[in-house]
Amino acid sequence: MNVLRNLWLRCGLWIKFALFAILGGTSGLVAGIWLPATEAGAIGGAVLALCSGAAARNDLALSDRGRQRQRAAASLLTKNAGGRLPRVREIRDPALVGIHPHQKEVGDYADRYWDAPPYIPRDIEADLHSAVRSGGFVLLIGESTAGKSRSAFEAARALLPEYFLLSPRSREGISSLLDALGLHGKYLVWLDDLERFLGPDGLTSYGLSRILGTGSTIIATMRTPEYDRYGGHAEAIIERVDYEVWRDGRDVVRLAKKIRIPRQWSPAERERALSHRSDYRINRALNASRQFGVAEILAAGPQLLEAWRNAWTPGTHPRGAAVVLSAVDVRRAGIHAAIPGAFLEQLHEVYLQLRGGQQLRTETFEEALAWALRPLGNFGASMLVGDNTSLRAFDYFLDTLNKEVIPDSSWDMILTQAHPRDALEMGMTSLLDSRHDRAERAFAVAAQAGLPAAHVAKAVVMGKTGRVDQAVMELRSIWESRASSLGREDPDTLDAHAKLAYWILKQGRAAEALSLLRELLPLQESKLGTDHPGTLDTELRIANAIGYSGRPADAADQCCALLQRFRRSLGPDHIETLDVEARIAMWTGKSGRYTDAILLTEKLVTRRVKVLGPNHADTLYARGRAVAWLAATGRHEEAFEGARKLLDDRERLLGPDHLHTLHTRRQMARLTERIEGSTCALPVWQRVLDEHLRILGREHPLTLQVVARSGLAVD
Repeated sequence: MNVLRNLWLRCGLWIKFALFAILGGTSGLVAGIWLPATEAGAIGGAVLALCSGAAARNDLALSDRGRQRQRAAASLLTKNAGGRLPRVREIRDPALVGIHPHQKEVGDYADRYWDAPPYIPRDIEADLHSAVRSGGFVLLIGESTAGKSRSAFEAARALLPEYFLLSPRSREGISSLLDALGLHGKYLVWLDDLERFLGPDGLTSYGLSRILGTGSTIIATMRTPEYDRYGGHAEAIIERVDYEVWRDGRDVVRLAKKIRIPRQWSPAERERALSHRSDYRINRALNASRQFGVAEILAAGPQLLEAWRNAWTPGTHPRGAAVVLSAVDVRRAGIHAAIPGAFLEQLHEVYLQLRGGQQLRTETFEEALAWALRPLGNFGASMLVGDNTSLRAFDYFLDTLNKEVIPDSSWDMILTQAHPRDALEMGMTSLLDSRHDRAERAFAVAAQAGLPAAHVAKAVVMGKTGRVDQAVMELRSIWESRASSLGREDPDTLDAHAKLAYWILKQGRAAEALSLLRELLPLQESKLGTDHPGTLDTELRIANAIGYSGRPADAADQCCALLQRFRRSLGPDHIETLDVEARIAMWTGKSGRYTDAILLTEKLVTRRVKVLGPNHADTLYARGRAVAWLAATGRHEEAFEGARKLLDDRERLLGPDHLHTLHTRRQMARLTERIEGSTCALPVWQRVLDEHLRILGREHPLTLQVVARSGLAVD
């Protein structure tokens, strides 16, 4: 019986439709063989009515399914000749899956679709094929033009040729993608430049589980700088108080099987490429690959960059160069969607004026746009991708021009054009760049549009810029509103609850923060479980609140008790487990056991260098704590040398305006005072004060702290 039931459930809708039609049409004839005409007619009519109704419902289901297919295909980038979802083996145009256009070899036919050079297997091939073969979510990470998309798609063509390809156009296409699941057999969900699909209304961990629950495979690519925004570096910078904006993307990225692909080719990869040297493009790339990556040359990245730099020469293509730079800054500001040419026509004027204005002897905008869209020589790549209504900058420029500062007037213009979700992304990008002024303006735009995460993010920026009382008022209002409308155990309510407690602790009201955290903990245990990262984080915050209440030794003991639970639940090398170790060292030092704190902190630095790397923000933070404990024991010269090296690294890695960089400047001023005396330290304090005034303003608590410590006056 179960076999028949399963067979029926698996029948296609068209087969069921035919069965209902045949049964309804023949029921009267069959009944007439054994029954009188009147009874046979009645039975046949009843059966016919039932079957007609079932057939009609089946027909409606077929129509609905057809409409679903049409809706899904309409918002998906890649389609077959019939306008439907294609199989992976049907893809012939490499540009459809994000593979950069390549230089055409002499003799290539104009109508040849797959005109990419021969594929050279990379060293990551075995790991990549193993990951794709086992299914799930595979993410390739690397610099622009490292060959991520080509390697990923070659693996898909080899291993998943019969899978249907789902490739959304943008973040908004994720909902259509989810609707399309189940319309066919197995799917390959292709997400080139994964960052374009993250965030509100995009791909979340819940959506990811829905996709993977169908047995589909997801293959995505991500440039290294974008991946770093969701990795440990960002996790340290945002200090666990900006999670609501950032956490969905982080949670998605965390679930991926990650494979890194380097831009520079290894000797073994170059050796494999030698067998294809008869291809002019491969040969040319090999000749230049000592300085650049082979895929980088094939995609014409260095050539395009050189052409862009030369275009600023007066009388050549300076307006075109300005248009390209404005498109690059739109993406660097946080907008990943394509933009209309009409907006670039306004925005690029900012860059022209900064570079010389009329002295550049510029071409017309139409000529500039045509130049930027035109492939370079016989290369397939161009500086801008798309058409006049939908333009994006070639991502190679994002990696090579990433040290350029986006002008304030340009950033403000970009914000006026941003969709609320893009404004949220612009705020997060600014927050990670320590541009709190920009972050607050962007979050305000998103909050006005009603995005819940933006309200919390805006309040957090208030706290970061010294308006802690205002931040607490905003967060209390948000928490109470969410508790009323969503319930006290809703994840967003719990998140607002945790942030409110955090900033009340920052106010110096440790007892009230401790009470809020103890109220929060059982709610999280009930909703999330006792070993959920959020629950464990609250327990760690409770220990910190105890320490700030004047009981540092008790705080150290509680952190020690928590350490094993973090190690068991998250792993010994997880970033939050390492944070517990840092808290143990910190509260040990604050309880007066400086020698023990130095030993624990030195051990922590070694652990973080090994696990996170020497340039990770958490590694730098641990070095800062080591400086503090050395100073506390009177080893001032040793502490000063450690602070000097730390300042160099923080300026290089975090930037001169980051709060952690400013903290190290204050450390150096204090140490200078202790080593050389107050008089010699005054010029150092003056420079530190000037930096705080420029970056944070006159009323920020840290600025006021510098004034109080140095005795300097603010003009």
